[in-house]
Order: sequence, then structure tokens, then C-alpha cells
Amino acid sequence: MAEENQTEVLIIGAGNIGRVYGYHLFKGGAKIHYYVREHNKQNLINYPLIMHGLSSVIRLCNKTSTEKFSDYTVTTDKDISNGNAPNLPEHLDYVIFTVPAHRLSEGDWLKTLITFINDKYQKNVYYTSPIPDETGMERLLNMDKCLFLLCSFSGPKYEPRSKDIIEKDNEEKNPNKVIVFCPTIPDIVGNLTEEAKEAADKYVNILNKGGLKTINIKKDTEYGINALLAAPLFTCFAMFNWNFYNIGRNLDTMSLMTASLCEVSIKIVPFIPTLLFASVLILIHFISLYVCSFDIEAFCNAHFKVKLGEQTDYWNNIINSEAEKYDVDITNFKKLIKQYKETSKKMSEKKIK
Repeated sequence: MAEENQTEVLIIGAGNIGRVYGYHLFKGGAKIHYYVREHNKQNLINYPLIMHGLSSVIRLCNKTSTEKFSDYTVTTDKDISNGNAPNLPEHLDYVIFTVPAHRLSEGDWLKTLITFINDKYQKNVYYTSPIPDETGMERLLNMDKCLFLLCSFSGPKYEPRSKDIIEKDNEEKNPNKVIVFCPTIPDIVGNLTEEAKEAADKYVNILNKGGLKTINIKKDTEYGINALLAAPLFTCFAMFNWNFYNIGRNLDTMSLMTASLCEVSIKIVPFIPTLLFASVLILIHFISLYVCSFDIEAFCNAHFKVKLGEQTDYWNNIINSEAEKYDVDITNFKKLIKQYKETSKKMSEKKIK
């Protein structure tokens, strides 16, 4: 019986999500390859990727373990643009996008990679992403004919920038900053096509074998209407840098946000008590500070704020189109978007000064 080939995985980006997935896929038996920009190459080659795994999301119960990961190859955008990528394997099973969604439109470094992969592997590669944005991939990277496998809605993405983590960064003297993840929170994935079922099951099994608890919900999790329902929340939270205490205290904005949420998700949430919602946000603020092992607000600010920009316009256009089509009044949502854009403009001007 012929020996089964080792699973080959190319991970785009080596940030906190990329390195955690890389580490667990490696522990599960896969061969890992990273694709990064040329200026990130030496750090990945000269220094191991360091991670601190949380044993519990509750601070008093938590015991942090340190993992170092350096068993991987590195390919850069310069290699691909030159048509010479010797570190890429003869066969490739999965390509995992772990870069923030807002980077999909940055230059040609991703488009060039997709073209190179399609030419080299004859499109027999499954693409997946812990950051579900297939629509953005198809729209910005011309990936409409690629094989999408699955995406996840929960994952090891925590990165609290608390004092103890910053001190650990300095102690390690490692240019690859220390990141924190919690493998006890399951990664939830789902099939996008029936043809991908076997490949999806194999991917999930590798992650579980590597110590990352993963659940295959076997449903279509394509990025779409569910994310649109959160648009009022994301825009409001971004205006306050995801400080839930400051948001909860501002009842005018809270009222506008809850009214907008009811408009956008009219069939699901017809009414939201503003004071109760504000109290919950303030409670989450103190849980983040004193109870949780990672800083919830810092995590959200780092991972969601940067994704708004063009993505907010994309959500806004769809919501306005659907509202017009079904004759739904979204007056409050329009006011919220206007306020968000004004706040974003002021923040940008403040940074320039």
C-alpha cells in the first residue's frame, strides 16, 4: 500500500492567527509553509514564533504555557513575482488566508500568489480562512473559480496587549511579538461545497490532532447576511475604540445603535432595551479588566476596527439596497453611519496632526 503524502499547507500571513494555526497544523502532522512580504522574511527565519497558550479564559484558573514554533519554510512576494519559489512543495493541499480582510486589496502581492498557485497546482488546492470573507476574496483577488473549503467563526485569535505581555515581549527580545491564544475555545468551521466534504473533514481532524479543539458544523458558513446584522454594532464600537464602558455611558449613541440594530435585523430582533444593553456592555468592560484571562476590548479593537473602512461601505451598500427593495425604514442606521464617518474623519485628522 502506497504511503499517504504528508499534508502540505500554505499559510498567508504569520501574525497571531497564522502562527497559531501553523503550530497546531504542524502538531497534527502537516508540513507548514508561510507566505509573507519580503520585509518580514528574516524575522521568521532567524527567530521562532512564540505563543502563550491560555489554559482557561478565567484569570484565576489560568496557567499560561509557552510554545515556540520554527519548523516551516518561508516564501515571499518577491519570490513569487520572480516566478521562483523553491520552498513551495510539489503538491499543495490547503491555502489558509490569515491576513486581516482590509489587506486583501493591498497591492498585487496576493493576486500574484493566486495566479502562481493556479498555474503550478492546476487549481487542485482548497482555500480556507479563519477570517470569513469569501466575498472579498472573490471581489478583490479574482478568486471566483477557486475551490473554497470552509471558514471559521471562532478561533484562537486573542492578543491582549497587557503590561505582563509587553514585559514578556521585551524579555524574549524577539522581533516576532508574543501572542496569546486560548485552545479551550473551539474553532467552528463549516463546509462550503459538497465536493469539499472529505477535504474539510481531513482539515478538521488535523487541527484536533494538533491540540486545537475544532468542530465541523457541516453547514454553509459563507460570509454574508449574518455579518450584516452586526454592522450597527461594529460601527458604533469602532467609534469608541471598543471601550465598552464609554459606549455604555453614552446613552444617545446607545439609543441610536439599538434602534439601528432593530432596523437591520427587523425579523430577528424587533426590540432591544437600551438601558439593559448599556449595562451589559459596562459589565463586559469590568469582566475584561478583572476576570477574563485576555483583554476582550483590546482584542476587538485590534481585530475588528481595522476591518471596517471599505468593508463598512460594502455592508452599508447591501443594507441600503435590501431596505429599498423591501421598503424597510432604516433612518436610524443612516444616522449611525453618518456619525461613524464623521468620527472616523476626526480620528484620521487627529493622527495626521
